[in-house]
Amino acid sequence: MRLQSNKRIYDTFVRFDQYADGDLYSDPNYVHCFRMVLRAIHENRKMRIRFRGHTGARHSVVCNPYRLEYSEKDDKFRILVTEMRRMNTVNMARIQSCMLLEEYDSSSVTVPKERLKELTLLLHDERNGLERVLLHFSHFEKETQKLGERLYRITLQYDQNDETELLIRVLSFGPVLEVVAPITFRQLMRNRIQKQTSNTIWPREKT
Repeated sequence: MRLQSNKRIYDTFVRFDQYADGDLYSDPNYVHCFRMVLRAIHENRKMRIRFRGHTGARHSVVCNPYRLEYSEKDDKFRILVTEMRRMNTVNMARIQSCMLLEEYDSSSVTVPKERLKELTLLLHDERNGLERVLLHFSHFEKETQKLGERLYRITLQYDQNDETELLIRVLSFGPVLEVVAPITFRQLMRNRIQKQTSNTIWPREKT
């Protein structure tokens, strides 16, 4: 049997562990900015980048592009940039325009250490919980330890810039996934739940 005769069958498979809102790789402006970022990294050039933040606010910064990262799970690229002795991340899809500037001496730039934080989780393996958690957090550096028949402790490292995204993912598992430490992360969870509850419009009871 030839593979071509089964083309329709193979077209029905999808990557279920990926988000559906990946970067728009066919967008001309995205392609242009992506090429400019690569050139800036290879040639040690500064850049002026104009982009929208996660709140929609517009930003314009002069920075040194340091590294380009790709998340296979989210299907998104982001760049790490240094500015004023700080290291920040900018999602490629949020960049509206960019401009190459003068060259700089890479040896004179001190790259700040990544702001890695640690999160300890307790997983109650119900409804294939372990499999779903490992898929959901596949791009994080982590260590998994079995404590009981259906109980696991998961310790993962994450960048502080990814904290909000990580918080949303942890909450999506409900009581199956329990945050052990740090206490500050647990407080962030409480705050977000309270905010969501206060914004919920409950249906009125019929009289």
